[in-house]
Amino acid sequence: MHEIVEKELDSKRGDFRIALVGNPNVGKSVLFGLLTGKYVTVSNYPGTTVEVSRGMYVGSSGTIEVVDTPGANSLISHSEDERVTRDILLKDTEKKILQIIDSKNLRRGLLITTQLAEMGLPVSICLNMWDETLDRGISVNTDKLQKTLGVPIKKTIATQNYGIGALKSSINSVKIPKIDINYGGDIEEGIKKIEELLPDDIAVKRRAIATMLLSYDEAIEETLKIDAQILERIHKIRDDAQNKFGHPLSYMISKRRIDYVDDLLEGIVSTKKEKKKPGVVLRNIFFFVIMPLVSFFVGFKVVDLFLFAIASYVVAGGQMALILKITGGAISVGFSSFYLFVREYRTNRKISSILGSLTMHPSMAWPILIVVLWGIYKIVGEFGAGDCVDFIENKIFGSSLERSGGFDFKVFIPFTRLEYVFTHVNFQGINYYLGLLTQKFMSADNIFFELFLGKDAGLIQVGITYSIAIILPIVGFFFLSFGIMEDSGYLPRLAVMVNRIFKVIGLNGKAVLPMVMGLGCDTMATLTTRILDTKKERIISTLLLALAVPCSAQIGVIAGILGRVSGVYFSIYIFVIFFQMLLVGYLSSKILRGTGSDFLMEIPPFRMPKISNILLKTYYRTK
Repeated sequence: MHEIVEKELDSKRGDFRIALVGNPNVGKSVLFGLLTGKYVTVSNYPGTTVEVSRGMYVGSSGTIEVVDTPGANSLISHSEDERVTRDILLKDTEKKILQIIDSKNLRRGLLITTQLAEMGLPVSICLNMWDETLDRGISVNTDKLQKTLGVPIKKTIATQNYGIGALKSSINSVKIPKIDINYGGDIEEGIKKIEELLPDDIAVKRRAIATMLLSYDEAIEETLKIDAQILERIHKIRDDAQNKFGHPLSYMISKRRIDYVDDLLEGIVSTKKEKKKPGVVLRNIFFFVIMPLVSFFVGFKVVDLFLFAIASYVVAGGQMALILKITGGAISVGFSSFYLFVREYRTNRKISSILGSLTMHPSMAWPILIVVLWGIYKIVGEFGAGDCVDFIENKIFGSSLERSGGFDFKVFIPFTRLEYVFTHVNFQGINYYLGLLTQKFMSADNIFFELFLGKDAGLIQVGITYSIAIILPIVGFFFLSFGIMEDSGYLPRLAVMVNRIFKVIGLNGKAVLPMVMGLGCDTMATLTTRILDTKKERIISTLLLALAVPCSAQIGVIAGILGRVSGVYFSIYIFVIFFQMLLVGYLSSKILRGTGSDFLMEIPPFRMPKISNILLKTYYRTK
């Protein structure tokens, strides 16, 4: 299938390509969808684009292929995502670069611009998330920046389709950025020596390749397939240059780039000291009404879950249990109120920013996590696996040989006490009517009737019914819950919370992203393990996904079975999964060779989830 798509794209390909390049979580996939009309999974956490997506954009110059590259913080690759992006830029010679930059974090984005300039690639810059930049009081002199770099720069808000027309028109005006960085005598000498050894058929500027090789980027050696003898001479030049510095050459080169960008941004970016004060009424409602109620519920539910967990050992009477729950809620209100009033009430921070901080607080984040998991269990385990499964299985499909009693469609008339039966449908289920129709031609004891509509093992009665009635609602509601966690920005905050725990099994907090995605689809999650920096971490994560983390289909069946028995058994199942992860991860970290990596992750703003995005993702994932 992949080969067919590639051939189709090749047949439609225009004169040049557009490559979308940028840091993780800057909106590349949203813009890709706006340019091509093709859906890509869009989420509010780094590392969403797990493979290279291609689509066709019809512009003023004809049909153009657009390539959405994985997010990269540097073109000197430290992960599989960065290597894929870098290799695309190296191999495809005829292309225009549309660089997407988070406008409130220009410094990080321009570090990639310096590398694109060294490679001699024509660029147009898109300053995305312009609304968040304005909200934070950040001012960017785009005219001066455009004049300094010599490339077109457009401001966009991709989620609101703002500035997209101007961005499309800038594609025909791409230019190579006017950037020239001097890395100092010793490094410049090493770059020139390596340039002389490189073959003539390299598509991009040889200086860029020489700089990557000098930065100990071993992946590029495999990509370019440099002759072994030449590679040995390059290594000697690199080692001689390294001996002249106390820090790694990659650090020294990155530092020179950072210093260059900082000097470039002088007089271009400024932050207003006076920020607009948030609405007094809304703020007071949040602090005096919403947060106390939420805090009480959190404390109440934490104690409730604790009593539920120890119910087999300690039995608390109804009144005593209620007193303990109310006490837990009161303590939670007192603690959260003290924290919020002391640290947050007199500040001008936005409510979303305060909520984002609470989800990473050393003590308050864990009760919030418990409540989040409880909410997911209620939505997926009880409503999805209980009410929805029963309705679809018994009312929609029914039994091929038994009447279900049917059900009524009713409509409620507002502002009256009357409830009218709009229409009464004595519907017995799809399987029941199929069974009646089939029995016109054969007996219920016939082998073909048993094969397709048999109550115990019929392909239609059991196979199709159970796959839709049990799996579909549970998987659908799981992806709905997962989408809310993604779009709100809660997942990267969860990564910060579990970083210390994951250190025990040889990983860091970034690995929580594949683990959580594995609850939806292990194959998709395995692809996302390439956001991890080292080979050891990727292998450990893959082992955990294969041996410990159940996918949504498995969760659907297990939740459907255990949800009918008791929540205690489901809790035991969750504990078994957690123990498996610790055991497999700990043993793997001790057996496998290699080192881990430092935990570096951008925390996106805590946002209100976008309903249309959540529903669209739920549809595509469930499909």
